[in-house]
Amino acid sequence: MKNSDKNPRYLFNNPNVKSVLLLENTSDKLLSIKHTIDANYIQFYFCLKGALKVAFNMPHCSVELKAYTSCFTFFKADEMNLFFDLQPDTILVALLIKVNYFHKLFSDVGGNNFPIQNFDSNQTILETKSISSDIANCVDQLKSNAFNNSFQSLYVKGKVFEILSLYFSETFNNTIEQCPFVANSDEIVKIKKAKELLIKDLLNPPTLESLSKAIGLNVKKLKIEFKALYGMPVFTYLLQYKMEYARKLLDMKNQNINEIASEVGYSSATHFIAAFKRKFGITPKQYSLTKIITID
Repeated sequence: MKNSDKNPRYLFNNPNVKSVLLLENTSDKLLSIKHTIDANYIQFYFCLKGALKVAFNMPHCSVELKAYTSCFTFFKADEMNLFFDLQPDTILVALLIKVNYFHKLFSDVGGNNFPIQNFDSNQTILETKSISSDIANCVDQLKSNAFNNSFQSLYVKGKVFEILSLYFSETFNNTIEQCPFVANSDEIVKIKKAKELLIKDLLNPPTLESLSKAIGLNVKKLKIEFKALYGMPVFTYLLQYKMEYARKLLDMKNQNINEIASEVGYSSATHFIAAFKRKFGITPKQYSLTKIITID
């Protein structure tokens, strides 16, 4: 693959199979990137934070993505130029998968159930849609993975399977808790119990010490195994859960900002708004006004 002077960062790169790209704008200015890929990649773009535009071969024909939206596309081409305009404080994760490997991923799926057909035709596919918190969490775990050894390939492959399964099936069971790095099934049960206790009372979450006593693991073991199973430390998970829950409450439009802030454990609406903006790149009010555009 070819890169411009301002490169996306490859979190994982196997050109014959799949690649995971991270594009992040931490500045206070618009960041424009041109990136060139080889032919016939299935492309998935997940905006975790902020807002951006992505265009394919022609910069003036772009798709807009905001926090918690995605773009799924395929163009038959010998080579493709990708043009990205990232607003400040924006995070985008891209999955690029070779067509033949994508078919292999779904080789066990019956013909009529295969999610997309005719990738080798001249048909262009371009779809944008909102993504669930399950998908967003999974993509975030993929972005944050710290496995820089022989386990990385296994970890990435598992996460790609999980993201695609969640993306294409609303009835897919949440497999985010089936991590291969927690081998002991008894410990898995205990860590799942810890998660349940952690999010049971958002106003008064337990301490690490009380949590470890409740599940019968010492604090060190709890911290290690929780991160292995859920991809993040205990209280990072709690913060993520609060933000996801707040987002769902905003989607329901039954409560005001102050009520939602209180329900997710913030005594100050100001602190809640700041935390929400750090997570999604926009304020709760801006999120409520966001319209999701779907391209058929």
